[in-house]
Amino acid sequence: GPAALWQGVSADAAFATVAAWGAAGLALAVTARALHGQVGWAALSGLLLAACVFLSYGLVLLALLAGGVLLAARRWRPLPVVVPVGLAAGLGVVAVFAGLGFAWWEAFPVLRERYWAGIASQRPEAYWLWGNIAALVLCAGPAVAASVPAALSAYRQPRRPAGLGRLLPPADGGAVPVLVTSAVAMVVVADLSLMSKAEVERIWLPFVPWLVLAVAALPPGWRRGALAAQAGSALALQHLLWTPW
Repeated sequence: GPAALWQGVSADAAFATVAAWGAAGLALAVTARALHGQVGWAALSGLLLAACVFLSYGLVLLALLAGGVLLAARRWRPLPVVVPVGLAAGLGVVAVFAGLGFAWWEAFPVLRERYWAGIASQRPEAYWLWGNIAALVLCAGPAVAASVPAALSAYRQPRRPAGLGRLLPPADGGAVPVLVTSAVAMVVVADLSLMSKAEVERIWLPFVPWLVLAVAALPPGWRRGALAAQAGSALALQHLLWTPW
C-alpha cells in the first residue's frame, strides 16, 4: 500500500518492526505448549513491547494490540504464566530507563505541555480529528478502507461463544477481525488524544500493518483488483504529493 512510501524513510517504520516482533512473540508465548516456551516468548515480547514505549510515546497504545493478540489466540490456560512474565519483563525495561535517569511518567507530561505550547496551538482540533483519519486512509490505501468493514462484520455472525469468547467473532472467522479491531481502537484513541495532529502518515505507521490485515477478509475475486488499487494509489501519491518524510 501507499504506506510503503514512508517505510523506507521514517524511523517510525523501524518502530513498527519492533512492535510487530513484540506481538509475534506474544502470540508464540500464548500458543506454546511447553512452559519454557511460554516463559521465554513472553519475556521477549515484554522486552520488545516495552522498548516500543521508549521509541515513540504514542506506542503505549500497543497495549491494545497486545490484548487483541491474547484474545485472538483463544488460549486461556497459558495466560496466568504469559501475562505476569510479559509484564515483569516490560517493567524491567521501564526500571532500567528510570535508573539511568529517564522516567517515562515524568517526561510525558512535559512533552504534552511543550506540544500544546508549540505547533499544536496552530492546528485546530475540529479539522484534525477527521483530517488525521483521512490521511490514514490515503496512507493505508483504498483496499484497506473497503476491507475493514468486511473484517469487522464477523462480529455480526449469529454464532456467539460463551464466557470470554463473547468478545470474539466465531472461531472460524480467524484472528483477523480481532487484530483489526485492535488496530482501529489504537487509531481512535490516538486521534481522540489530540496528540497526533498531522504527520500521521509517519507517526501511525506502526498501526497500519494491522489495518492491512483486513484485506484478508475480502472475497477472493476482489483481491487482484484490490492489489492493483493499492499499487495505483501508491504511485499516484508518490507523483502528486510532496511530503518531507
